[in-house]
Amino acid sequence: MIIKISQTSSNIKQSYDIQGANFSYVGNTGSVSRLQSITMSDGSNILKGVYSVSKWYNYIPLRYLFGAANLTQQFLLYKNDDVCGSIVFSRNGLYKNCYVIALDIGEIFHCYCRSVGSFDYVSIYREDTQIALVETCLSVKDYKYTHSLYITDDYGKYADFLSFFVLYYASYNFAERMHMSKGTVKQ
Repeated sequence: MIIKISQTSSNIKQSYDIQGANFSYVGNTGSVSRLQSITMSDGSNILKGVYSVSKWYNYIPLRYLFGAANLTQQFLLYKNDDVCGSIVFSRNGLYKNCYVIALDIGEIFHCYCRSVGSFDYVSIYREDTQIALVETCLSVKDYKYTHSLYITDDYGKYADFLSFFVLYYASYNFAERMHMSKGTVKQ
């Protein structure tokens, strides 16, 4: 399954169109801050992420030297007002970082990031098996990024949660809020 996530608005409002075969959502991330709620809706279902402040000890530098991971950037996931999971950034050591998607149905996905040339990639794993890949082109116009999400057929049922993760990832890593420029940018 291939899902294309296109940013349609940048600057004051961060909006996205999420399109795939038999899959269509509209997404919004925070207009002022990346700590604002993230929503994704298809008209009948609403997937929402709400920022949750991590415990104070997750901000202790070099905590990983004592065998504990720092869990920050936490968002609680709600599907139609029911809690259904969370997304968190886990720092396990120097250059040992990943995002963790934990669903209440018992599924846990680990997401590892890598930039190569003019593309940014996120590999998504369930246990030892890669189930999805996010590809982001870093050549953009007016800070509007385009993301491609490739999901194996066996895990297509998680397409909505994985698409939501792309919005979360884009909000933290790519969104340019309150900019006043027009043109092309290459990173």
